[in-house]
Amino acid sequence: SCWSEPLGYGCCHSSCHVYVTDEDGEWGYERDKWCGIPPSCKKNKCWSEKFGYPCCSSCDVYNTDENGKWGYEDGHWCGIFDGYCNN
Repeated sequence: SCWSEPLGYGCCHSSCHVYVTDEDGEWGYERDKWCGIPPSCKKNKCWSEKFGYPCCSSCDVYNTDENGKWGYEDGHWCGIFDGYCNN
């Protein structure tokens, strides 16, 4: 369960990017919905961040290499989480 679920919003899964912070917590946006940034974001970075790229909010794969699947959003490359996109 996620801190945002009692408020009617799921947890973010593909990105730890914070768009808004309020008295409830940190909020992200993915799959056209607001979502709560889980505490694990403070510990776990997206696999592509170590290469200087954020996680994708979509699941459209444009390239695959030895590191993983890559998407392209907002004018930049981004990493795709298999666990998020295979749900």
